[in-house]
Amino acid sequence: MDIEQNLGQVRSRIGQAALAAGRSPDEIKLLAVSKTMPSSVIAEAWQAGQRVFAENRVQEWQEKVSLLPPDCEWHLIGRLQTNKVKYLDGRVTLIHSLDRFSLLAELEKQGFKQGQTFSTLLQVNTARDQAKAGLLKEETEDFLTAVKDYPHVRVLGLMTIGALEASTAETQGFFRELRLLRDSLQQRVYPGVEMRELSMGMSQDFELAIAEGATMVRVGRQIFGAR
Repeated sequence: MDIEQNLGQVRSRIGQAALAAGRSPDEIKLLAVSKTMPSSVIAEAWQAGQRVFAENRVQEWQEKVSLLPPDCEWHLIGRLQTNKVKYLDGRVTLIHSLDRFSLLAELEKQGFKQGQTFSTLLQVNTARDQAKAGLLKEETEDFLTAVKDYPHVRVLGLMTIGALEASTAETQGFFRELRLLRDSLQQRVYPGVEMRELSMGMSQDFELAIAEGATMVRVGRQIFGAR
């Protein structure tokens, strides 16, 4: 497998999708989803110029972060268990899966202990898929209003995961719904909240997400191959 070639193809597709949507490719950050990949394989992607990586599990991130160059930017995209938050530190750039009040409270607790602020995205279940985590759209305003009481947590935008069995049109609709929600939330001021990021789109649908305004896409299989 030629990871450098795969990265080049993915970046080219991102650029083409952005231009087709009237956007600059520079607006979109590529997250290489490195879950289950050994550090040696991730290092190949780093050698090819990739600097931003995403992990699902805290334990796996812990094992890799000390083995890879310090200029790697690490994102956590999996459902975060509250009992794992204590293992996080400032080397995690962004947590994509803030989805419940108990997690918000634990991030605040550990942020206070460590003297740092955790940057997060609010996960929204736009597909209303019972197999997926995330708040429902109608729950987001109350949640964001509460963030002001948790000064060691900040919310930088929204994240969603499309439904597994959805059609192309349905998937694009889920992404559009997240963008419209973000746009509507930008009209209000929530202390501790900046509605600027949209994390949506994976290997099978990142071009649809870019067309709908994604600022971050999470691509694993197209870079590293099947797991």
